[in-house]
Amino acid sequence: MISDTHFGAWTGEDILRQRQNLALLAPHLDVDEVIFLGDMFDFLFGSTRNALVAADGLFDLLRERLQGRRFVFLAGNHDHHLVTRAAEEMLELQLASDEPIEELRAPMERNSFHRFLERRLEGVEVDIRYPTYMFGGILCTHGHYLDFYARRSGAAPGKLLARALWSIAVGGTDHEPTFEELEATIRMLTGLLFTIAQLPNGTRAQRRAFAGFQALEHAVRLGTAPVRGLEHAARVARRLGPPRGADAAMAGDGRVQAVMPAQMEMYEGAREREVERRRRTGAPTGGNVAKYALGQVVQPADPPGPPVEAFEKVVMHFGWAQETDKIVFAHTHRPLEDVRGPSGAVRYWNTGSWIYEPDLSSRQAYLRYLQNAWPGSAVLLDTDEPEPRLLRLRDHLNPLHQQATLAGAKDARALEPPDG
Repeated sequence: MISDTHFGAWTGEDILRQRQNLALLAPHLDVDEVIFLGDMFDFLFGSTRNALVAADGLFDLLRERLQGRRFVFLAGNHDHHLVTRAAEEMLELQLASDEPIEELRAPMERNSFHRFLERRLEGVEVDIRYPTYMFGGILCTHGHYLDFYARRSGAAPGKLLARALWSIAVGGTDHEPTFEELEATIRMLTGLLFTIAQLPNGTRAQRRAFAGFQALEHAVRLGTAPVRGLEHAARVARRLGPPRGADAAMAGDGRVQAVMPAQMEMYEGAREREVERRRRTGAPTGGNVAKYALGQVVQPADPPGPPVEAFEKVVMHFGWAQETDKIVFAHTHRPLEDVRGPSGAVRYWNTGSWIYEPDLSSRQAYLRYLQNAWPGSAVLLDTDEPEPRLLRLRDHLNPLHQQATLAGAKDARALEPPDG
Protein backbone atom coordinates (compact mmCIF):
# COMPACT_ATOMS: atom_id res chain seq x y z
CA MET A 1 0.00 0.00 0.00
CA ILE A 2 1.45 3.37 -1.03
CA SER A 3 0.20 6.92 -1.35
CA ASP A 4 1.08 10.54 -2.02
CA THR A 5 3.30 10.29 -5.08
CA HIS A 6 2.00 13.73 -6.13
CA PHE A 7 2.92 13.25 -9.76
CA GLY A 8 3.21 16.57 -11.58
CA ALA A 9 3.56 18.72 -8.44
CA TRP A 10 5.74 21.79 -8.65
CA THR A 11 5.92 22.01 -4.83
CA GLY A 12 8.58 19.29 -4.70
CA GLU A 13 10.20 16.36 -6.49
CA ASP A 14 7.82 13.53 -7.41
CA ILE A 15 10.56 10.97 -6.90
CA LEU A 16 8.76 7.98 -8.46
CA ARG A 17 9.43 9.58 -11.83
CA GLN A 18 12.98 8.33 -11.32
CA ARG A 19 14.00 4.82 -12.34
CA GLN A 20 16.18 4.29 -9.29
CA ASN A 21 13.21 4.84 -6.97
CA LEU A 22 10.92 2.63 -9.03
CA ALA A 23 13.62 -0.05 -8.70
CA LEU A 24 13.43 0.25 -4.90
CA LEU A 25 9.65 -0.22 -4.98
CA ALA A 26 9.56 -3.04 -7.54
CA PRO A 27 10.64 -5.97 -5.30
CA HIS A 28 7.74 -5.25 -2.95
CA LEU A 29 5.05 -5.52 -5.64
CA ASP A 30 4.90 -9.32 -5.58
CA VAL A 31 1.50 -9.11 -3.90
CA ASP A 32 -2.09 -10.02 -4.76
CA GLU A 33 -3.28 -6.44 -4.52
CA VAL A 34 -1.83 -2.94 -4.58
CA ILE A 35 -3.88 -0.33 -2.76
CA PHE A 36 -3.18 3.29 -3.59
CA LEU A 37 -4.36 5.65 -0.84
CA GLY A 38 -4.74 8.84 -2.81
CA ASP A 39 -2.82 11.84 -4.10
CA MET A 40 -1.28 9.79 -6.88
CA PHE A 41 -1.63 12.92 -9.00
CA ASP A 42 -1.26 16.53 -7.90
CA PHE A 43 -3.93 18.44 -9.76
CA LEU A 44 -3.72 21.33 -7.28
CA PHE A 45 -0.09 22.23 -8.02
CA GLY A 46 0.44 20.92 -11.53
CA SER A 47 -1.46 20.44 -14.76
CA THR A 48 -3.52 17.33 -15.41
CA ARG A 49 -1.51 16.45 -18.50
CA ASN A 50 1.85 16.74 -16.75
CA ALA A 51 0.61 14.69 -13.80
CA LEU A 52 -0.58 11.83 -16.01
CA VAL A 53 2.63 11.81 -18.05
CA ALA A 54 4.76 11.84 -14.89
CA ALA A 55 3.01 8.67 -13.69
CA ASP A 56 3.94 6.65 -16.80
CA GLY A 57 6.85 4.84 -15.16
CA LEU A 58 4.78 3.70 -12.18
CA PHE A 59 1.93 2.53 -14.40
CA ASP A 60 4.36 0.53 -16.54
CA LEU A 61 5.78 -1.11 -13.42
CA LEU A 62 2.34 -1.89 -11.97
CA ARG A 63 1.14 -3.37 -15.25
CA GLU A 64 4.21 -5.58 -15.43
CA ARG A 65 4.04 -6.83 -11.82
CA LEU A 66 0.27 -7.15 -11.33
CA GLN A 67 -0.84 -9.24 -14.29
CA GLY A 68 -3.94 -11.19 -13.23
CA ARG A 69 -3.96 -9.36 -9.91
CA ARG A 70 -5.72 -6.30 -8.53
CA PHE A 71 -5.20 -2.54 -8.22
CA VAL A 72 -7.42 -0.48 -5.89
CA PHE A 73 -7.42 3.31 -6.10
CA LEU A 74 -8.78 5.78 -3.54
CA ALA A 75 -8.63 9.48 -4.33
CA GLY A 76 -7.08 12.01 -1.97
CA ASN A 77 -7.66 15.73 -1.82
CA HIS A 78 -4.93 16.60 -4.36
CA ASP A 79 -6.61 14.37 -6.96
CA HIS A 80 -10.12 14.96 -5.60
CA HIS A 81 -11.00 16.26 -9.05
CA LEU A 82 -11.44 12.61 -10.04
CA VAL A 83 -14.26 12.29 -7.49
CA THR A 84 -15.78 15.57 -8.64
CA ARG A 85 -15.53 14.57 -12.30
CA ALA A 86 -17.17 11.19 -11.65
CA ALA A 87 -20.13 12.96 -10.02
CA GLU A 88 -20.36 15.35 -12.96
CA GLU A 89 -20.32 12.47 -15.44
CA MET A 90 -23.08 10.79 -13.45
CA LEU A 91 -25.20 13.94 -13.64
CA GLU A 92 -24.49 14.41 -17.35
CA LEU A 93 -25.48 10.83 -18.08
CA GLN A 94 -28.65 11.19 -16.05
CA LEU A 95 -29.63 14.37 -17.89
CA ALA A 96 -28.88 12.80 -21.25
CA SER A 97 -30.78 9.56 -20.58
CA ASP A 98 -33.49 10.78 -18.20
CA GLU A 99 -33.00 7.57 -16.21
CA PRO A 100 -33.15 7.33 -12.39
CA ILE A 101 -29.69 7.84 -10.92
CA GLU A 102 -29.87 4.49 -9.11
CA GLU A 103 -30.02 2.69 -12.45
CA LEU A 104 -26.98 4.58 -13.73
CA ARG A 105 -24.50 3.52 -11.05
CA ALA A 106 -23.39 0.36 -12.85
CA PRO A 107 -22.46 2.18 -16.09
CA MET A 108 -20.67 4.84 -14.07
CA GLU A 109 -18.33 2.24 -12.63
CA ARG A 110 -16.65 2.62 -16.01
CA ASN A 111 -16.23 6.38 -15.94
CA SER A 112 -13.42 8.09 -17.80
CA PHE A 113 -10.80 7.58 -15.07
CA HIS A 114 -11.75 3.92 -14.67
CA ARG A 115 -11.29 3.46 -18.41
CA PHE A 116 -7.94 5.28 -18.23
CA LEU A 117 -6.72 2.89 -15.52
CA GLU A 118 -7.91 -0.15 -17.43
CA ARG A 119 -6.00 1.02 -20.51
CA ARG A 120 -2.80 1.80 -18.61
CA LEU A 121 -3.04 -1.36 -16.47
CA GLU A 122 -4.15 -3.82 -19.12
CA GLY A 123 -4.41 -7.30 -17.63
CA VAL A 124 -4.92 -5.96 -14.10
CA GLU A 125 -8.27 -5.88 -12.30
CA VAL A 126 -9.07 -2.27 -11.45
CA ASP A 127 -11.29 -1.11 -8.58
CA ILE A 128 -12.01 2.48 -7.52
CA ARG A 129 -13.24 3.16 -3.97
CA TYR A 130 -13.92 6.32 -1.95
CA PRO A 131 -13.51 7.37 0.80
CA THR A 132 -12.67 4.05 2.53
CA TYR A 133 -11.77 0.47 1.66
CA MET A 134 -11.56 -2.62 3.88
CA PHE A 135 -8.83 -5.25 3.42
CA GLY A 136 -8.27 -8.12 5.81
CA GLY A 137 -10.25 -6.39 8.54
CA ILE A 138 -8.16 -3.20 8.23
CA LEU A 139 -9.75 0.09 7.17
CA CYS A 140 -7.82 2.08 4.54
CA THR A 141 -8.45 5.73 3.66
CA HIS A 142 -6.58 8.82 2.52
CA GLY A 143 -7.42 10.81 5.65
CA HIS A 144 -7.88 14.36 4.35
CA TYR A 145 -10.99 14.91 6.48
CA LEU A 146 -8.61 15.39 9.42
CA ASP A 147 -7.84 18.89 8.11
CA PHE A 148 -11.13 20.14 9.56
CA TYR A 149 -9.93 19.29 13.07
CA ALA A 150 -6.19 19.91 12.56
CA ARG A 151 -6.81 23.49 11.48
CA ARG A 152 -7.76 24.41 15.05
CA SER A 153 -4.21 24.19 16.40
CA GLY A 154 -1.18 26.30 15.64
CA ALA A 155 -0.63 29.91 14.59
CA ALA A 156 1.26 29.35 11.34
CA PRO A 157 -0.15 31.54 8.55
CA GLY A 158 -1.36 28.54 6.54
CA LYS A 159 -3.26 27.12 9.51
CA LEU A 160 -4.82 30.49 10.36
CA LEU A 161 -6.07 30.84 6.80
CA ALA A 162 -7.29 27.24 6.83
CA ARG A 163 -9.13 27.85 10.08
CA ALA A 164 -10.93 30.84 8.61
CA LEU A 165 -11.78 29.11 5.31
CA TRP A 166 -13.07 25.92 6.95
CA SER A 167 -15.11 27.92 9.49
CA ILE A 168 -16.73 29.96 6.74
CA ALA A 169 -17.53 26.87 4.69
CA VAL A 170 -18.65 24.50 7.45
CA GLY A 171 -20.14 26.96 9.89
CA GLY A 172 -18.06 27.58 12.98
CA THR A 173 -15.58 25.74 15.17
CA ASP A 174 -18.14 23.88 17.31
CA HIS A 175 -20.15 22.41 14.46
CA GLU A 176 -19.59 18.71 13.69
CA PRO A 177 -19.84 18.53 9.89
CA THR A 178 -21.62 15.79 8.03
CA PHE A 179 -19.91 13.75 5.33
CA GLU A 180 -21.68 15.86 2.70
CA GLU A 181 -20.48 19.11 4.30
CA LEU A 182 -16.88 17.90 4.42
CA GLU A 183 -17.01 16.80 0.80
CA ALA A 184 -18.55 20.10 -0.28
CA THR A 185 -15.87 22.08 1.56
CA ILE A 186 -13.03 20.01 0.11
CA ARG A 187 -14.51 20.44 -3.34
CA MET A 188 -14.66 24.21 -2.85
CA LEU A 189 -11.13 24.58 -1.47
CA THR A 190 -9.45 22.25 -3.94
CA GLY A 191 -11.52 23.54 -6.83
CA LEU A 192 -9.88 26.95 -6.63
CA LEU A 193 -6.36 25.53 -6.71
CA PHE A 194 -7.30 23.07 -9.45
CA THR A 195 -8.53 25.91 -11.65
CA ILE A 196 -5.35 27.94 -11.12
CA ALA A 197 -3.08 24.94 -11.66
CA GLN A 198 -4.68 24.12 -15.01
CA LEU A 199 -3.76 27.54 -16.40
CA PRO A 200 -0.72 27.45 -18.67
CA ASN A 201 2.29 27.41 -16.33
CA GLY A 202 3.96 30.77 -16.02
CA THR A 203 1.09 32.82 -17.44
CA ARG A 204 0.39 36.21 -15.95
CA ALA A 205 -2.93 35.04 -14.49
CA GLN A 206 -1.35 32.08 -12.72
CA ARG A 207 1.55 34.05 -11.34
CA ARG A 208 -0.71 36.86 -10.11
CA ALA A 209 -2.88 34.30 -8.33
CA PHE A 210 0.03 32.89 -6.39
CA ALA A 211 1.44 36.37 -5.81
CA GLY A 212 -1.88 37.06 -4.11
CA PHE A 213 -1.40 34.05 -1.85
CA GLN A 214 2.09 35.27 -1.01
CA ALA A 215 0.81 38.75 -0.12
CA LEU A 216 -1.90 37.20 2.02
CA GLU A 217 0.69 35.10 3.84
CA HIS A 218 2.77 38.23 4.50
CA ALA A 219 -0.27 40.04 5.91
CA VAL A 220 -1.14 37.12 8.19
CA ARG A 221 2.46 36.92 9.41
CA LEU A 222 2.39 40.60 10.37
CA GLY A 223 -0.95 40.19 12.09
CA THR A 224 0.14 37.19 14.12
CA ALA A 225 3.68 38.25 14.94
CA PRO A 226 2.97 38.78 18.68
CA VAL A 227 1.28 35.38 18.93
CA ARG A 228 4.10 33.62 17.15
CA GLY A 229 6.64 35.46 19.31
CA LEU A 230 4.97 34.18 22.47
CA GLU A 231 4.83 30.65 21.10
CA HIS A 232 8.52 30.80 20.21
CA ALA A 233 9.37 32.05 23.69
CA ALA A 234 7.40 29.19 25.22
CA ARG A 235 9.24 26.66 23.08
CA VAL A 236 12.58 28.12 24.11
CA ALA A 237 11.57 28.08 27.77
CA ARG A 238 10.79 24.37 27.55
CA ARG A 239 14.26 23.55 26.29
CA LEU A 240 17.15 22.64 28.52
CA GLY A 241 19.44 24.72 26.36
CA PRO A 242 21.45 23.78 23.26
CA PRO A 243 24.77 22.00 23.55
CA ARG A 244 27.71 24.40 23.47
CA GLY A 245 29.38 24.88 20.14
CA ALA A 246 26.32 23.80 18.14
CA ASP A 247 22.88 25.04 17.21
CA ALA A 248 19.87 23.11 18.58
CA ALA A 249 17.21 21.18 16.73
CA MET A 250 14.09 19.62 18.22
CA ALA A 251 13.68 15.92 17.56
CA GLY A 252 10.29 14.36 16.93
CA ASP A 253 9.94 13.46 20.61
CA GLY A 254 10.82 16.97 21.78
CA ARG A 255 14.42 16.25 22.79
CA VAL A 256 17.09 18.81 22.01
CA GLN A 257 19.67 17.61 19.53
CA ALA A 258 22.86 19.21 18.33
CA VAL A 259 23.08 20.64 14.85
CA MET A 260 26.62 19.84 13.82
CA PRO A 261 28.57 21.63 11.07
CA ALA A 262 27.99 18.73 8.65
CA GLN A 263 24.24 19.11 9.15
CA MET A 264 24.49 22.83 8.48
CA GLU A 265 26.22 22.01 5.22
CA MET A 266 23.43 19.57 4.37
CA TYR A 267 20.85 22.29 5.01
CA GLU A 268 22.65 24.86 2.86
CA GLY A 269 23.02 22.30 0.09
CA ALA A 270 19.29 21.49 0.27
CA ARG A 271 18.44 25.20 0.00
CA GLU A 272 20.65 25.60 -3.05
CA ARG A 273 19.10 22.55 -4.73
CA GLU A 274 15.61 23.87 -4.06
CA VAL A 275 16.46 27.24 -5.63
CA GLU A 276 17.78 25.41 -8.68
CA ARG A 277 14.72 23.13 -8.85
CA ARG A 278 12.34 26.09 -8.75
CA ARG A 279 14.34 27.88 -11.42
CA ARG A 280 14.31 24.75 -13.62
CA THR A 281 10.61 23.99 -13.22
CA GLY A 282 9.33 27.55 -13.14
CA ALA A 283 7.47 26.83 -9.89
CA PRO A 284 5.53 29.92 -8.83
CA THR A 285 6.15 31.57 -5.47
CA GLY A 286 3.29 31.79 -3.02
CA GLY A 287 2.56 28.08 -3.34
CA ASN A 288 3.51 27.14 0.22
CA VAL A 289 0.80 29.10 1.98
CA ALA A 290 -1.74 27.98 -0.62
CA LYS A 291 -0.73 24.37 -0.03
CA TYR A 292 -1.08 24.48 3.74
CA ALA A 293 -4.22 26.60 3.77
CA LEU A 294 -6.24 24.99 1.01
CA GLY A 295 -4.50 21.74 0.09
CA GLN A 296 -3.01 20.28 3.26
CA VAL A 297 -3.19 21.77 6.75
CA VAL A 298 -0.65 19.43 8.39
CA GLN A 299 3.01 19.93 7.54
CA PRO A 300 5.11 16.75 7.31
CA ALA A 301 7.61 17.90 9.95
CA ASP A 302 4.84 18.64 12.47
CA PRO A 303 4.77 16.47 15.62
CA PRO A 304 2.72 13.28 15.06
CA GLY A 305 0.37 13.72 18.01
CA PRO A 306 -2.04 16.45 16.78
CA PRO A 307 -2.64 14.90 13.31
CA VAL A 308 -3.40 11.49 14.84
CA GLU A 309 -5.70 13.14 17.37
CA ALA A 310 -7.47 15.03 14.58
CA PHE A 311 -7.81 11.89 12.48
CA GLU A 312 -9.24 9.91 15.38
CA LYS A 313 -12.00 12.53 15.69
CA VAL A 314 -12.90 11.73 12.08
CA VAL A 315 -12.79 7.99 12.80
CA MET A 316 -15.09 8.32 15.81
CA HIS A 317 -17.40 10.81 14.12
CA PHE A 318 -18.10 8.47 11.20
CA GLY A 319 -18.09 5.29 13.27
CA TRP A 320 -15.17 3.71 11.45
CA ALA A 321 -13.82 2.25 14.71
CA GLN A 322 -16.92 0.05 14.92
CA GLU A 323 -15.56 -1.98 12.01
CA THR A 324 -11.92 -2.37 13.08
CA ASP A 325 -9.25 -1.33 15.56
CA LYS A 326 -6.54 -1.01 12.86
CA ILE A 327 -6.56 1.83 10.34
CA VAL A 328 -4.06 2.81 7.64
CA PHE A 329 -4.21 6.40 6.40
CA ALA A 330 -2.06 8.82 4.40
CA HIS A 331 -2.25 12.57 3.69
CA THR A 332 0.21 13.82 6.35
CA HIS A 333 3.33 12.58 4.46
CA ARG A 334 4.65 11.27 7.76
CA PRO A 335 5.13 7.47 7.99
CA LEU A 336 3.79 5.94 11.19
CA GLU A 337 3.73 2.43 12.57
CA ASP A 338 1.37 1.13 15.24
CA VAL A 339 0.55 4.47 16.90
CA ARG A 340 -2.40 4.53 19.28
CA GLY A 341 -4.88 7.38 19.18
CA PRO A 342 -6.09 9.32 22.23
CA SER A 343 -8.76 6.71 23.02
CA GLY A 344 -6.20 3.92 23.09
CA ALA A 345 -8.71 1.72 21.27
CA VAL A 346 -7.53 2.27 17.68
CA ARG A 347 -4.06 1.70 16.22
CA TYR A 348 -2.83 3.68 13.24
CA TRP A 349 -0.32 3.25 10.42
CA ASN A 350 0.56 5.90 7.84
CA THR A 351 2.01 5.17 4.42
CA GLY A 352 4.15 8.33 4.28
CA SER A 353 4.83 9.82 0.84
CA TRP A 354 6.89 9.64 -2.34
CA ILE A 355 7.44 13.38 -2.80
CA TYR A 356 10.55 15.19 -1.58
CA GLU A 357 9.59 18.65 -0.34
CA PRO A 358 11.73 19.51 2.70
CA ASP A 359 10.83 22.30 5.10
CA LEU A 360 13.65 24.77 4.53
CA SER A 361 12.33 27.55 6.75
CA SER A 362 15.16 26.82 9.21
CA ARG A 363 17.90 24.28 9.86
CA GLN A 364 15.82 22.86 12.69
CA ALA A 365 12.77 22.44 10.45
CA TYR A 366 14.91 20.75 7.80
CA LEU A 367 16.31 18.25 10.31
CA ARG A 368 12.83 17.51 11.64
CA TYR A 369 11.77 16.75 8.09
CA LEU A 370 14.68 14.34 7.61
CA GLN A 371 13.94 12.67 10.94
CA ASN A 372 10.18 12.38 10.60
CA ALA A 373 9.02 12.67 7.00
CA TRP A 374 11.72 11.29 4.71
CA PRO A 375 9.86 9.99 1.60
CA GLY A 376 9.81 6.49 0.18
CA SER A 377 7.72 4.27 2.44
CA ALA A 378 4.87 1.78 2.11
CA VAL A 379 2.67 -0.36 4.33
CA LEU A 380 2.41 -4.12 3.83
CA LEU A 381 -0.89 -5.81 4.68
CA ASP A 382 -0.38 -9.56 5.02
CA THR A 383 -3.39 -11.57 6.14
CA ASP A 384 -0.97 -14.13 7.64
CA GLU A 385 0.53 -11.47 9.90
CA PRO A 386 -1.25 -10.01 12.95
CA GLU A 387 -0.81 -6.39 11.94
CA PRO A 388 0.37 -4.12 9.09
CA ARG A 389 4.08 -3.52 8.65
CA LEU A 390 5.74 -0.23 7.67
CA LEU A 391 8.42 -0.50 4.98
CA ARG A 392 10.97 2.31 4.79
CA LEU A 393 12.39 1.69 1.34
CA ARG A 394 14.62 4.78 1.02
CA ASP A 395 15.99 5.23 4.52
CA HIS A 396 19.50 4.37 3.33
CA LEU A 397 19.35 7.51 1.16
CA ASN A 398 18.41 9.81 4.02
CA PRO A 399 21.28 12.30 4.58
CA LEU A 400 21.03 11.67 8.32
CA HIS A 401 21.46 7.93 7.77
CA GLN A 402 24.40 8.50 5.46
CA GLN A 403 25.97 10.90 7.94
CA ALA A 404 25.55 8.38 10.79
CA THR A 405 27.05 5.63 8.62
CA LEU A 406 30.05 7.81 7.79
CA ALA A 407 30.53 8.70 11.45
CA GLY A 408 30.32 5.02 12.41
CA ALA A 409 32.93 4.11 9.82
CA LYS A 410 35.27 6.79 11.16
CA ASP A 411 34.80 5.50 14.72
CA ALA A 412 35.51 1.95 13.58
CA ARG A 413 38.72 3.02 11.85
CA ALA A 414 39.80 4.87 15.01
CA LEU A 415 39.51 1.61 16.97
CA GLU A 416 41.64 -0.36 14.53
CA PRO A 417 45.16 -1.23 15.79
CA PRO A 418 47.99 0.62 14.02
CA ASP A 419 49.87 -1.20 11.29
CA GLY A 420 52.91 -3.17 12.38
